[in-house]
Parts: sequence; C-alpha cells; structure tokens
Amino acid sequence: MELAVSTNIVMSSGDPENILRLIHETGFTHILWSHHWSSDFAYGRYELAAIKKMLKKYSLQLQDVHGCANAEKSFFSPLEYQRKAGIELIKNRIKMMKYLDASGVLVMHQPRIKTDSTASEIAYKRKQFASLCRSMDELIPILQKSNTRIALENMPGDTWEFQRYLLDNYPAELFGFCFDSGHANIHLRNQLDDCWEYRSRIIALHLHDNDSLTDQHTAPFSGTLNWEKTAEIIKNSGYSGVLTFELHIKDSSFFDPAYARSEQPLHTTRAFLEDAYNRCVKFAEMCRR
Repeated sequence: MELAVSTNIVMSSGDPENILRLIHETGFTHILWSHHWSSDFAYGRYELAAIKKMLKKYSLQLQDVHGCANAEKSFFSPLEYQRKAGIELIKNRIKMMKYLDASGVLVMHQPRIKTDSTASEIAYKRKQFASLCRSMDELIPILQKSNTRIALENMPGDTWEFQRYLLDNYPAELFGFCFDSGHANIHLRNQLDDCWEYRSRIIALHLHDNDSLTDQHTAPFSGTLNWEKTAEIIKNSGYSGVLTFELHIKDSSFFDPAYARSEQPLHTTRAFLEDAYNRCVKFAEMCRR
C-alpha cells in the first residue's frame, strides 16, 4: 500500500539517512520532506544530490515538501526585506521539488486569527496577511512557470477568516489547502466542518492525532480526532495523491524519556514507525471510495 510519512519523526535537522531507511523498512513508500521546516535553511546542490541518492537507495518517492515556517525569512513578514527573502526560500523549495521529482505540492503555513486573539494580535496578523497577499500575487507567475502548486495549511485555533479569503480569491489551479487533521482538532476551534466545506480545494494532507489540547502529531487512533469524519472529508474531496501522515515521536507512548529527543534509540523509532504504519493502513482502508 502506498503511504507517505514525514521525515522529521525525531528531529528536523541532521543526517536523514537512518530515518529514511526506517521509513522504507517499515513499509512507507512516500515521504513528506519536513526537515528544516522551522528554519531559514536553503538547500544547495550537495545536499540535494545526497538526498536524491538516499531516496533512490531506499526506494522512496518524494510527495510533498513542507516549506519554511516560523522563520525570519517569511513570505508573510510585514518587513519587506524579510518577505522578499521568504519568496527566495520558496523558490529554493520549488527547485528542490523539481530536482527530486516530487509528485505533490509545496505546503506553507499562513498567519491566522485565533478565537482567543487579542486586539493587538489581530492588528499584527492583518499586517501579516496583507504581506501574504502581496507574496501570493508575486508567486503566481513563478508557480505557472514551474508547474507547481502551493497548499496553505489550516492552522490550530484558526477562525478561517484568512483561509476563506485566500481560497475564494486565488486560482484553484495554483493554490489549494493542506488539510491538517491535527490542527483541525485543537480545542480552541474544531475546524472539521470548515475542511468539509472546502474539501474540493484539498491538495495536500497532514494526517495526525492529538488530545485536542496540544499539537502532538501522534499516529491515527491515539487521540480524540474523529477519524470517521476525517475519512469522509478525504473521500469526498478532490484529493488524489498518496495519504500523507505528519508524525512525531515526541508525544507518543514510544518516546523514551531517558534519552534526549535527538538521541532516541533507533529501535524505539522503529517500533514507533511499525505501530504507526499499521494504524495508517487501518485509516487508509476507511478512505477507500
């Protein structure tokens, strides 16, 4: 069965080879490249060549790439030089996708107004959103030329004010949204109804579970997410790619507190992935149309 999983299961930086090997050995066929998602890291030819060699060695297909977020070079920064630098990072990830023969899309975070945002927070988020719209306009010819699409991820606690505007006003052939099931389940505001309403615009998936309190990225059926409704959203959407699971070991029962996150034993990570794969297969069966 074809299933994709994120590469930053343990860490988001460092040599990915051991993780890629375990991903392959536990049955996953595709990856969501999510290393360096929270940094300003730009991939050069040596890193790309090494990654391409690893993907071939472990028979893994690159599905989606998680673009940079929580970084200084942000395509929605109100500071113009940072916004421009953020667009350069997006170009870098598009180049990466082309070199590594990605079959999916580039996934990006976006600013959001949360249900508990203060007036000053809302004012700043609106400035960020204005910057995001300028960047979206600038990205249109870049995406057209490279035949690439961007999926804007639904964020925890989001009121969907910005998400609705973007999906209603930007072309579907270039922009869609990444259905992040864990983010939709955060207690501040459950977004499954919003995701259902815009299901035709789903072009990427970040599937994971949590306790509805924090963003834990645990495997399916380990938390409080309504997986039946999640399956219905996907089955009735326009999504046609491989089911993609964005998982982390840090909040799972497999995490060994005797070791730092960066030093989790390989056998622990393998056990996490083996258990996760079985859970992902169970959910995949639920998604059969």
